[in-house]
Amino acid sequence: MHLNRHFEDRGSVVLWTVLVITILSLFATEIMRAVAGRFQVGLQTAAWQEALVGAESGIDLAVVELRKSINPQPNNAWSGWTNTPGNGVISHGLTTIPNAGLAGTPMTVEVDVDAPANLIDPSNNWQYYRIRTLGTMPLTGPPRVGFSKEDNALRKLTLLAQRYIDDLFTSETNTPHAARRLEAVVAPLSSFNQAIFSVGSLDLSNQNIVIDGYDSRDPTKSTNGLYDVTKRQNDGNIATDGNLIDAGNAHIYGDVSTNAGTVTGIANITGVQRTDFYQDPIPIGAPNWLSISATPSLVSGTATINANSVLGTSASRYRLSSVSLSGNSTLTIAGNADGSPSYVEIYVTGDISVSGNAQIILGDGVQAKIYFQGNVDISGKGMLNPSNQPADLLLYGIRPIGGASQHVNLSGNGQITAAVYAPDYDVTVSGGGSSGHVFGSVVGKSVTMTGVTNLHYDAALGSAGIINNYEIVSWVEDTR
Repeated sequence: MHLNRHFEDRGSVVLWTVLVITILSLFATEIMRAVAGRFQVGLQTAAWQEALVGAESGIDLAVVELRKSINPQPNNAWSGWTNTPGNGVISHGLTTIPNAGLAGTPMTVEVDVDAPANLIDPSNNWQYYRIRTLGTMPLTGPPRVGFSKEDNALRKLTLLAQRYIDDLFTSETNTPHAARRLEAVVAPLSSFNQAIFSVGSLDLSNQNIVIDGYDSRDPTKSTNGLYDVTKRQNDGNIATDGNLIDAGNAHIYGDVSTNAGTVTGIANITGVQRTDFYQDPIPIGAPNWLSISATPSLVSGTATINANSVLGTSASRYRLSSVSLSGNSTLTIAGNADGSPSYVEIYVTGDISVSGNAQIILGDGVQAKIYFQGNVDISGKGMLNPSNQPADLLLYGIRPIGGASQHVNLSGNGQITAAVYAPDYDVTVSGGGSSGHVFGSVVGKSVTMTGVTNLHYDAALGSAGIINNYEIVSWVEDTR
């Protein structure tokens, strides 16, 4: 009887032991399942975020290539990209970019850039570009969804079959992965998108200068297309890639930007002061025109150059070895007798010099672009722009050969109405006539203004000149 009771006790212990082990095993299994599930959710979340980084990198790559494309040839833009039809126009595609992503897991980036016909600015025919990108990141672990319905709804992952198939990207497969699609539209920026931009120093020479803006296209921001102080705009932005602006007690109706630098001598700023500015100006290459007007090839006294009603024809293009005016001589750029629009492009391979009572005169309706490869010294009566529209007289400094030091000096007794883009030249503006007014925009390697009391930036210049950069104007993620 005692023996049976002993066996019963032992049997109870074994039974309880098995029961406890079973319960503990169930607990351990559930804990492992929960931990493994949450670990997998963590990996899926990381892969989801990495795929977005890949898609964003694709947009950056496309913008870099667009910026390359506006540099003088050879610029190696779109090297390694395919040129395939997209949306009815020629597009640029980058099929795959292997990359070390999360923990060395290969990431794939696919990019397509195209130029839809409906994304052209009708005011200047500038093309906006559409950039579409796909970033893909493989998923590790078993192909299963997470515990959270909210997480599963947010992160649409491919686990067993490709979740979304389009006719644009080809790098996706049926293997488990996270994919993010982005679409951005980038707009071109003018070389004259600021009142003053200097690659290096910017010195306003303690002249209490007033820098503001107006818009000759908008009657609420100008009067008859001309500057009106009662309609002053806060568009007089100044900036430097350097770290110092000597504002000379200036009144800036706009923003002031430096590259991690300081601004001294500011009396008033209506905008913001930034220290995170940097813009790499596009250099100007020498025009490579197939045909030009044969004469004149040199201007060394009073002369007339005729503009043409059609832009870009040989009759509207001239190549001059130099321009030298002194005494009472004039260079007249004649337009149509009725003052209707006419165009001229002049490439001066040497120096431009205007002194004494000499003057460069634009005819009515003439829109002129003057490219120069030498030094520019304009004094005397300066340049007469009868329309008083800065966009009608654009001056471009071609990158000096061998990095030579070149300059642009604009002075004279007359009002200066022009825009100067010479990022490889030291630019000094010391004119503006008796009133000291300059209307336009100035870009130089360094910029010094002396004897100038007012610089008025015309916002219409933001749609004129050459394209100098691209900026993202819309950004959306395709969450289908």
